[in-house]
Amino acid sequence: MSVPLRDYQAETVERAREAIRAGARNVLICAPTGAGKTQIASHLIHEAKGKGRRANFVVDRLSLLNQTSEVFDGHGIDHGVVQSQHERFSPSKPVQVCSIQTVTRRSWPDSALDVIDEAHVLHEAVKKRIKGRDRITLGLTATPFTKGLGKHFDAIINVTTTNKLIEQNWLSPYRIFSCAEPNMDGVKVTKLGEWDSGESEKRALEVVGDVVAEYLRHGEGRKFICSAVDTTHVEELQRQFLSAGINVASYTYKDDDEDRAETVTEFRKMDSAIKGLITVTAASRGFDVPSVSCIIMARPLRKSLAEHIQLFGRGLRICEGKKNCLVLDHSGNMARFWQDMNEFFEVGVTQLDDGKKKDKPKPKEKAEAEPVKCPSCRALHKPMPFCPACGHEYPKKRAIEHVPGTLKELIATGNQHMLRARLWPQIVGYVLERREGDQAQRMAQAIYKNMTGEFARARVDTTTPAPCSYEVRQKIRAGQIRRSYAQRSQHGAAA
Repeated sequence: MSVPLRDYQAETVERAREAIRAGARNVLICAPTGAGKTQIASHLIHEAKGKGRRANFVVDRLSLLNQTSEVFDGHGIDHGVVQSQHERFSPSKPVQVCSIQTVTRRSWPDSALDVIDEAHVLHEAVKKRIKGRDRITLGLTATPFTKGLGKHFDAIINVTTTNKLIEQNWLSPYRIFSCAEPNMDGVKVTKLGEWDSGESEKRALEVVGDVVAEYLRHGEGRKFICSAVDTTHVEELQRQFLSAGINVASYTYKDDDEDRAETVTEFRKMDSAIKGLITVTAASRGFDVPSVSCIIMARPLRKSLAEHIQLFGRGLRICEGKKNCLVLDHSGNMARFWQDMNEFFEVGVTQLDDGKKKDKPKPKEKAEAEPVKCPSCRALHKPMPFCPACGHEYPKKRAIEHVPGTLKELIATGNQHMLRARLWPQIVGYVLERREGDQAQRMAQAIYKNMTGEFARARVDTTTPAPCSYEVRQKIRAGQIRRSYAQRSQHGAAA
C-alpha cells in the first residue's frame, strides 16, 4: 500500500533525494501547518521499509506518539512503539515510532533512516545522534528559527508556504481582532529574551475578564484553544469562562495523563462538550484538531516567533463546515510579530541559523505595512480605506481582513497570489468590454490599485479574462462615483 502525495509533497521528496545524492546526511524539511509533513515522512519510511531498511520516527511529546501511530496504521505501515510499557512495543519490527524521552534514557533502535518530528526543539539526544552521520536524518518542522539549527543540518527544503496553502484551500483563511492586552512596559526580560513569567502572569490576569467578554462578543460559539502565561493564569481563565457558561478544560502538566487523554478524546469530537482548551504550551505544537476555528492569544511573547506561529497554526487546518479561523489577540503578539510572520507566510525560510555570533543587523526596511487596529470593532488588519470587518472608513488609510469570500474579504487577505488569481481576471474582463491595448492596461491597473492599494504585477494581454461578478462591478462603479464627486468638488472650489 503506497502513501499518496500531493504534487508539492512529491517534489519535496525528490528534492530531499537530490540533497542526499549531493552529500547531505541531515536534511531539514520545513513544512507549514497543513502541508502534510507526516504524510511526507510516511512516504519516505514506507519506501525505506520496502527496501529492507529500518527506520525510526521520533516525537518529542507523548500526545504525538499515538497520533503518529494512527497515521502509520492508516497507511498500512506495520510498526512498533518505543515508549515505556506501551502495548505496541515490538522491537523486531523494521519501523519504530519512538518517544525522545524513552530513547534518551535507553538507546536508539538501529536504523538507516531517522525522521525527527519538531526538529527545531533540538534535544541533546538528537544532536548526539546525528553527529555520527552513519545514517540519513530528516528533520521535520514548521518553525525552523532555532539558533544553531544550521550546525546540525546540511540542507533545508521548504515544502511550500502558508499563503500558497491558503490560496489552494489546503489551509483556512483567518480574521484577526486586536483586543485588550496587558501593558508589558517595565516587565523584566529573562536571559532567553522573554518576559519574566511571574510578572507577565500578574499583568495578564488584569485582562482575563476582557478575554471572556471578547469571546462572547466575537467568538460565535466556536471551538477554541486559548494560550496562557502559566498554570495560575490557566486556572483563572478557566474559572471565568465556566462562570460565563462556557465549558472549557485545562491542558497543562498539572493534569494527570489519564485526564489529559480523556480531554483530548472529547475535544477532538466534532460535537465536543468541551468548547475550549486552555493551555500554556502543551497544545501549541503538533496538536491537531481541525475543528478548532478560534485561537485566543492571552500569553504575551516578546521574541518567540516560533511559539506564536505554532499556536496560530492550530486554527488553520481545514474542516468540513469551517469557513475561517478567528484570532482574538489579547497578547499584542499579532502586531509584535506582524512583519516577520507575513514574510514567513509568503516565502518561508531559506537559511538556517549557524549559531555564530553576528554583528547587530541594520534595521530592515519594512516590506509590510504596519497593521491597523479598527477603533470601532478592534479588527487588526493591513492598511485599507475601510475596515472590512465592520465597514468603518479611514481617511487616506487602508485596512485588511484575512478572509476570502466576499469581495471585501478577498481584498482583505493581502495575499497577492490570491488577488491576482481571483480579482485581477474579473477586472480584466470588465475593462476589455470598454478599452483596448495600453488604455485597457492603464484602466485595469487603476481599478486594481483603487481596490487593493497596490498595482497588480500582471498584464491585461497575458491574462485570461473572467466574467465580472455583480459585486466587483458594484465596487468599480462605487469608485467611479467617488472620483466623479471629488472632481466636481475640486472644480467647484477652483471656480
